[in-house]
Amino acid sequence: MEKKEYPVVEKKKISPDKCVVTGKGSWYFPLADIYETADNFTVLIDMPGVGPENITVDMRDNELIVNGTVSQEAYANEKVIYNEYNIGHYHRHFVISDAINRDKIEAKMSDGVLSLVLPKAEHVKPRKIEVKAE
Repeated sequence: MEKKEYPVVEKKKISPDKCVVTGKGSWYFPLADIYETADNFTVLIDMPGVGPENITVDMRDNELIVNGTVSQEAYANEKVIYNEYNIGHYHRHFVISDAINRDKIEAKMSDGVLSLVLPKAEHVKPRKIEVKAE
């Protein structure tokens, strides 16, 4: 049987020239997927090790800012023998257009994935235009 190796997606460390992060520890740029339906955009962000109580999602001007903190205390009494998974915090921000109804943005955390649902504003939703007879 042939042994296959699968590529590993590594966490990308935030470089100082792209973002200013003032917190202690290592900070990472989590991977995200964005999907569109007729009514919403959904953003899925990988944030393993972050509990819902350690996530902040803020809307400032036109930016949606996501921060996640991994508690380092859980690992304080452990001696690392080997690790491929770096412990650190997450930061990501997205520019939001007027096509989003900002008052109805929702966030949910499940199994290490943050799901953000961004409802479309009424003026950009698909609609049927009635054809009238003369």
